[in-house]
Amino acid sequence: MELQEKQIQIAYKIYMEAEDIGQSRIHACTAFLKNRLEQAANVYIKGAEFDDESDPDAFILRFYAEHSVREDVCGSPEDAESFVIDLAQILDDAACAHSFMELEGSFSWKYGDEAKTYTFRSESGCDYCDFKDTFGKGQS
Repeated sequence: MELQEKQIQIAYKIYMEAEDIGQSRIHACTAFLKNRLEQAANVYIKGAEFDDESDPDAFILRFYAEHSVREDVCGSPEDAESFVIDLAQILDDAACAHSFMELEGSFSWKYGDEAKTYTFRSESGCDYCDFKDTFGKGQS
């Protein structure tokens, strides 16, 4: 396998938002997503940077998670290949557990010659995440 075939690039951006919700729900949502990303079995999901702009006193949830990885030689081919499924499961679980919030963002995966880019959205009142394959858009 040539060096280029062993390269991996992974990125994701997640945004959660809700208004007029209790402080306990705000804390539960942020803790849930942080925990699931930090405790993920997949090494390429771990390491997100979090930006919590929530205002519990105003009952507003605004939380961001972002992460990107680029390795010239992929350290874990199995985790690279399962990244899309593993992250999609975390997002779907978040939408199901906290259906009162809006959840949206994107994630991409490039391993060797294969690349996938997705956007996702879960609207308030929806207990699942809607994923759209945007292959070919925004690829570098």
